[in-house]
Amino acid sequence: MNDFRINLLNALSGKNNARFLEKMFTLILFPFSFVHFLLMFIRRYLFKRNFFKSTSLSVPVISIGNISLGGTGKTPVLIWLLRKLLEENLNPAVISRGYGSSNSNFTLVSDGKGNTLTSPPASDESVMLSRLFPEIPIITGTNRILSGEKVISDFNVDVVLIDDGFQYLKLKRNFDLLLFHGKNPFGNGRVFPSGILRESISHSKYADAFLVTGEDKEQGVGKLTYLNFPVPIFKGKLIVENIFYPQKQSYISLKDIKSSRVLAFSGIGNPDSFDNILEKEGISIIEHLKFPDHVNYNKRYIEKIRRKIQELNPDYMITTEKDAVKLNDLEFRIPLLVLCVKMKIDNSDALWKLILKQIR
Repeated sequence: MNDFRINLLNALSGKNNARFLEKMFTLILFPFSFVHFLLMFIRRYLFKRNFFKSTSLSVPVISIGNISLGGTGKTPVLIWLLRKLLEENLNPAVISRGYGSSNSNFTLVSDGKGNTLTSPPASDESVMLSRLFPEIPIITGTNRILSGEKVISDFNVDVVLIDDGFQYLKLKRNFDLLLFHGKNPFGNGRVFPSGILRESISHSKYADAFLVTGEDKEQGVGKLTYLNFPVPIFKGKLIVENIFYPQKQSYISLKDIKSSRVLAFSGIGNPDSFDNILEKEGISIIEHLKFPDHVNYNKRYIEKIRRKIQELNPDYMITTEKDAVKLNDLEFRIPLLVLCVKMKIDNSDALWKLILKQIR
């Protein structure tokens, strides 16, 4: 079943190594994709024509979003933006849907005073952000208008960042930053469920800037340039910031583990990006356990990791920051390491000037 899921994702993403069976399965789903495409087209049209109302907040709103399913590096870009806003002496807040949260209505993950929730019950990404930025209020919930109004009324906020907000048309934004994965920005070109697109590619023209991420970003830039939309295109990639050793509350050097046997595990939208970073840094990964995005590390998953440790006898295990916040001080018989990454954006000053112009 796991092989089918992985190969189905390959087919949806338009990868060359997708098997014939899964490719055919995506075609069977095409009628449902057409319905989804039509509904999303009508929905956006009705918002554009003001048949449906979009609400403005009393402070500027910046959205970081996708037009496709899967990981494109939104959280590292959100971290980059938060750092830039703090450098400008602004007081940002973050609101998000809170994928993986046990409370979908309204959750104050961080009050901006160092009081934060754990994951669970809060979502993994919001807890990760709250630990990196304890001074920033973070709220999750399905109603992001309510979340935005709440964070503005209760905290001294100058600007609101909305995570994964491109399709949330109920809330007006001052700046829409749309992310694409460089290698397969549109997947197989079809809308979900027979592809990875959330809506028509043509709707990406409503963004204020494109950011293409990944090692194959030039390929993505070429495809976006071909669309000829009047939207500036920027490029970025994830680079290693450091490796954290939670047991010792310290950082270790890459060279200290390059000759070691390392077991990787993750539950993220694009696990291949994790593989690519580790490989590029020369870390010898003997196996990568790939779990579903926003996985809840319950007893079954923890036991699977422990069995794999017993079977392979690695020197270390390594995971992502987003996964690490959900382990809640669980102990394993070998050291657990956390790979910390950041987004390096080419010509980042130009992108920042575009954003700053819209929120000042």
